[in-house]
Amino acid sequence: MTEPRIPDWLLTDDAIEPPKGGGAFLRKTASALSGVIRSVRRVPENSGRFAFSPPTRLALAVVTILLVSASSVFMFVEIVGVALLALLATFDARRLARTLALPLEAYLAALVILAPALIWGQTRAFVVVSTKTLITTLTLSLLIQSMNWNRFTCAFKSFGAPDAVVFIFDLTLKYVVVFGETCLETLDSALIRLIGRDKTPGRTFGGIVGTLFLRSQNAAQDQFDAMTCRCFSGVYRRYRAAFRRADFVGILIIVALVALFVYFEIAKRCLN
Repeated sequence: MTEPRIPDWLLTDDAIEPPKGGGAFLRKTASALSGVIRSVRRVPENSGRFAFSPPTRLALAVVTILLVSASSVFMFVEIVGVALLALLATFDARRLARTLALPLEAYLAALVILAPALIWGQTRAFVVVSTKTLITTLTLSLLIQSMNWNRFTCAFKSFGAPDAVVFIFDLTLKYVVVFGETCLETLDSALIRLIGRDKTPGRTFGGIVGTLFLRSQNAAQDQFDAMTCRCFSGVYRRYRAAFRRADFVGILIIVALVALFVYFEIAKRCLN
């Protein structure tokens, strides 16, 4: 009687080596989505007693962006840029890299878009517009890195923003994280099930978007029921932040920026 023999196909190695680039689209999407969620959830570093209150920070950022954008005197733009560089000099390497990521991307994009201006001899427009882009995006980045999103919403309401705008803005920030985590979990599950190269990335992405759409409908209904049970009338109370001593410095900076802007504009008109 012969002994049973193990088939050769059971003795072969079943190691699977997926081709290069398999699941690259899903991995890049998951990485970008993780970065967005981390940026929304990031807790800003506390500056202690020298920190401005959220309304003062918002007012200072808005005034700076408006004045830099409207200024026709490049010296004013240079002065604001030097002040921002002095502020960045106090940051550590990690915080500095996080703050400069968005402004540098916007600056490079502006240089590419305005490159044809050099061909037509518009050197001043090339320098002025790109520099204003860098300074305004840097101001916005400093505001984002120094304040939580919920504090930003409260500061927005403190300036008399309509309740409907605050409501939409508040829910959008909340569900960016909620739906982002749902989408990230779906991407992870799709990557686990993926073997080799995904030949139909559009179909995979469509399935993820469809699942997210169905969950968003359920979440919207749950949100509506929760607000109905709590008798939410759509009215947000005005946020009143405690006025700090450092806010006097912020108000002085705003007044100095406006005075400097008016002085340069009047001086330019008088010279012309």
